[in-house]
Amino acid sequence: MRAGWRWSAAVIVTAALLTGCSSTPGPVESRTPSAVASASPTPAPSPTATPTPATTASSGGASACEGFGTADASTSSADWSSQLRTAPGEALWGVTMRVGTHDCYDRWVFELTGPGSMPGWSVTPIAASTFPGDGSGEDFSPDLQGGASLDVAFGAWFDGSRIDHAPYKGPRQILTGAFPAIQEARIVGAFEGITHVGIGLDKARPYKVTWLTDPKRLVIDIFTG
Repeated sequence: MRAGWRWSAAVIVTAALLTGCSSTPGPVESRTPSAVASASPTPAPSPTATPTPATTASSGGASACEGFGTADASTSSADWSSQLRTAPGEALWGVTMRVGTHDCYDRWVFELTGPGSMPGWSVTPIAASTFPGDGSGEDFSPDLQGGASLDVAFGAWFDGSRIDHAPYKGPRQILTGAFPAIQEARIVGAFEGITHVGIGLDKARPYKVTWLTDPKRLVIDIFTG
């Protein structure tokens, strides 16, 4: 884990901004409330504003960045597709999605709540800006911003109303505008208890995945140094 970083995101209605900075990724987060969105399980993107990321002083610059992760290989937790957090007493459901940027990496976060432990997860690099996001087998539309993408899947409903819990009120789509790597993040589908999120990237880049708690969240850091 690495401490400190800075966040900025544009959402469908408003934006959340997280700030902080260090030479390597870390788990500490500062957050502001995310925008309210509707609760359909397979959302269509809506017009969004594009923010101008705030700037902070660099602690080391690009030369101090330490490489991490993989750019080409898929990664996942063990037996990820069977580790669903949808049953009573062990369920998780979505709270919000956010992104942030830093001198050495961009970060995507999906926050969940509920009694369940870490859900199964899988991340697959895609050399395109669209992919099948639900059980139809059809590529979602419109394409993500950027020239490459990550297909992020996790074993929980992003919308808690599907399992008689609170509906999702976070952003469904975030357009970053000026981040080095992440161009867009969008919830692209949910099917049989598995949520898919597409992260549009400027190009294929090394990434790594972390599960953090208090609050529970799935985190992907994308190397930019």
